[in-house]
Amino acid sequence: MKPLLPLALLLFAVTLFAQTDHPPATPAAERIASYQQRQALAERSIVNAIEFRNVGPTIMSGRVADLDVWEEDPTHFYVAYASGGLWKTENNGTSFEPLFDHEMVMTIGDIAVDWKKNIIWVGTGEVNSSRSSYAGVGIYKSTDGGMNWQHLGLPETHHIGR
Repeated sequence: MKPLLPLALLLFAVTLFAQTDHPPATPAAERIASYQQRQALAERSIVNAIEFRNVGPTIMSGRVADLDVWEEDPTHFYVAYASGGLWKTENNGTSFEPLFDHEMVMTIGDIAVDWKKNIIWVGTGEVNSSRSSYAGVGIYKSTDGGMNWQHLGLPETHHIGR
């Protein structure tokens, strides 16, 4: 019994010191203020008149967070990237159109599409936690196929993946 006591004390000490405190999550208000600051800086940028061209998801790596395919026309689908926004194709992926470039966040955890009503729901903040995952600011909804977005709330959820 005595030889087990030092081992038990050692295991207890290791377990006790292994506990770490996680830093608190950044509040939604601070993340939203950062977005507004980024918008203001972009407006004052000396390169804001330069037109950029999106090449879409092409020969680049990236984590696909979700995919929603229209059953009636499988060449028409949406692709949500963990840290690259929401993209739409109507030609089986030959070309893509970005739909979520002007919102507060680019990280997406899940999408849902009502193809009959042209409604898209986006849960922001990817859930595949890693050193490069970023928080979102809740749920967005588009009633016009992704042309315009309404922020529905849940800003403190950080990661929506279902």
